[in-house]
Parts: sequence; C-alpha cells; structure tokens
Amino acid sequence: MRTRLSIVIGLLIIVGFCFPAVSAVSPFQVNGAHYNLNIIGVKTSDQIKEVGDSMGHTMFVKLSGKTKIIMTQDEGGVFQVVDRNGLDGQTQFNIAPGHYNVYARALGKPNGAAHIQANGTFDDAVTGETLKMLGYVDISRSTGKPQNLNINNLFYVDVTICTTMLDGVCTEETTYTDTWVFDIPELLEYYWDYDNANLKLLQIRFYPCTLDETATANDYCRWENGDAIVSTKQSVVPV
Repeated sequence: MRTRLSIVIGLLIIVGFCFPAVSAVSPFQVNGAHYNLNIIGVKTSDQIKEVGDSMGHTMFVKLSGKTKIIMTQDEGGVFQVVDRNGLDGQTQFNIAPGHYNVYARALGKPNGAAHIQANGTFDDAVTGETLKMLGYVDISRSTGKPQNLNINNLFYVDVTICTTMLDGVCTEETTYTDTWVFDIPELLEYYWDYDNANLKLLQIRFYPCTLDETATANDYCRWENGDAIVSTKQSVVPV
C-alpha cells in the first residue's frame, strides 16, 4: 500500500458548487456526488463563532500544533461532525457506511502546511490492544493552480494482528492488506494526528466507490495511479 504522499497544493478561488476531484499525481479522476469536510485552522475560539454553525461539514483545529481527529463509521450513521471544536486538542467525525475514494486539497493563504498521520488501535489477542501507525500524508499550500490529492492510503491500510492465543502465545496472526480500515473487525479506534503549520483550510472529499479489482466499475476504488484497490485477508500460524 502507499504509506506516504507529498504534495504542494495551489491557490483555489472558492465558488458555491463542487468541482470533480482530480488526483494531483495522476490523470485519474473521480466525480459525482460527494461529501465535503472542511478542516479549518484557527488561533482562538472566537474565530469559530465568526464562521457560524456548519456542524455537518466543518471542524476547527489548532492553526499551529497537533489536533487529534477521531473518525468513526457507525452502522446506520451519516456523515456528521460530532465534535467540531478541536482547540481543546480533539475533534470527532463520523463517516457514513460504505467505501470511499478520498481526496484532499489545501486552501487559504499560501505557505501553510499540515502533516497527517493515521493511527489505529486494534484488539490483539496477546497484548489486549495494539497501536499501529497506518500511513501519513504531507500537504503544503503555495500559489498556483490548486491540485487534489488522493489520500486513500490513510483509509485502505495494511495491518497484522494476533487474533488467537493459547497459553500466552500467539497461535494465529491475521494480516489485512489494502483494507478499508473500518472493515477490520479488530479495530477499536481510528484517528488522525493532524499537525498543523498554519494551514488555514484543508478540504476532504469522500466519493462513494465500489471495491472492484477489475477496475471496470465506473466508481471503482482506486489508488492515485488509477490501479484498483484490492483488499485481502490472510491468517497464518506464526513461525
């Protein structure tokens, strides 16, 4: 899987409708209905009030420093910012059921940047639970034409977990490869460490997609180079 992507994202003039997303590192595109999540960097809580109530699409993080963004995918739920004020160090966002192609683009004044590290805590038969770093993305903002970055590497992940234990020894390990993180039954918590360096606005777009290894479906889930995402699960006896 892709564990690191870096991109410089240009200036965008914001208008009142949604453009199709284009991968910044390939010609492959997705379009159609999607959900926008706006992550806004602010210095004080007063700036949150100025933006108004956009609970479903907007969250606020520290303009400088780290914010923990917890993400869930509740069955029967909808896209919803559950806790939008991240100035206390934490926000929370729920993703509607399904699989998605996920894109990001940096907006606002030039020279801002953010480092996003995806983490997951998983149930482990030996340790009880284990924390895994799942992937990261570096996004920076400069003048020029805006670009969109495929960040599926933060959501379709590789992880190996001990799933069976006998007398304190792991007897079965399960490896998930390129798997939508919320499809992993051992997942306990998924979150981003969002380390902001004066990025005023990051827009995340979720496009529904179909897991189709043949890449023939119009909305197939894809990597930034256009390859289909193929999720696998394998259980083995540790050597």
